[in-house]
Amino acid sequence: MNKVLHIGRTTFRSIWLTINVAVAAMTAVSAYCGYINPDRLAIAQVANMLYPAWVLLSVILFAADFFILRKSMWIAAAGILLGTGPLLDFFPLNARSVKLSPAEELRTFSVLTYNTYAFEDNQGINPEWGNRTLSNILSSEADIVCLQEGNNITGKRHGIGSPAQRDSIRERYPYIIDTPELANEMLLSRYPARQVPTPQPDWGTGKYAAYILDVEGHELLVINCHLQSIGLTPDDKEAYRELTDKELRPTRKELSQVKSDVMPKLLSAFKTRAQQARHIKQFIDSMSIKNVLLMGDFNDVAGSYAYRTIRSCGLKDAYAQTAFGPTITYNASRFYFHIDQILYRGDLRAVSIWRGKSRSSDHYPVSATFLWDDNTDE
Repeated sequence: MNKVLHIGRTTFRSIWLTINVAVAAMTAVSAYCGYINPDRLAIAQVANMLYPAWVLLSVILFAADFFILRKSMWIAAAGILLGTGPLLDFFPLNARSVKLSPAEELRTFSVLTYNTYAFEDNQGINPEWGNRTLSNILSSEADIVCLQEGNNITGKRHGIGSPAQRDSIRERYPYIIDTPELANEMLLSRYPARQVPTPQPDWGTGKYAAYILDVEGHELLVINCHLQSIGLTPDDKEAYRELTDKELRPTRKELSQVKSDVMPKLLSAFKTRAQQARHIKQFIDSMSIKNVLLMGDFNDVAGSYAYRTIRSCGLKDAYAQTAFGPTITYNASRFYFHIDQILYRGDLRAVSIWRGKSRSSDHYPVSATFLWDDNTDE
């Protein structure tokens, strides 16, 4: 009897160690899959998108190891620590907020990036006083606003929201640039702004627009981007919701359907976003402007190939530099990912970032505050 118990314990320990090793390996590998060109291996981007889930599973295993098999704790820990660099992109550890002096406050400006869902209310709430998404923009009090999937918000007689809301937009933002030919991207700015031509292929839904702003004497290149979406149909989204329903166990047929219908679109979008990211990087390099601010809907996570390609021209991530812990910026169809980004470089630094809670759009609004370096003052 004792021999049987000993064999059973030994077998269990071997299985438990194998599980720890497998999860640690997947955690470490998925952390760096964002460096792999989707043109060579697009499926690697799926692994990278699931990296946070592997980290969470590793943390759970680490806690379980304490009670089950303590010597395997180091395996789970190793899987997490090997991906420390990528981990801090989506789970930054900036515990202290930046306190600015009165003099520094005068050198700050704020930005907002917001995919507005064409100002249709994602929850079907349409109050008599106006449009909730438009209200979110006004209440943010941002100095520079980049909108994706915009619409007519400036018409005196006709347009989105109430006349009072549209009047407030025109009053607050004297410089408005609307580009319906570029995925309805729109710039609202308190500072003088002009659009810069951005010749680009017709990728489909993905586009980017660029502007040069004079921010109190500082030349700032602002890029408003909306990278390629996956292009899921309502049926695809419903199939995914059913697949992730905790109360229903997916059948083999449902898994096969998601694999055959969703996966090809997902892999194709990864490849297109890679092309767009390289195009944006080349554009930034060609402009030779020191101060750059790039924000928008990436339709991809921090750490992805598209994200890393764009950042390779010296851009920092405002969220990674100022936030604490993970976040999500997309709130519909159970695709809970951080896909709206704010990147920057030059004589400025991010001092805070904020994500709104309104679900009037399928994206949350994301706002950041920047501080100009003191040595650039004139």
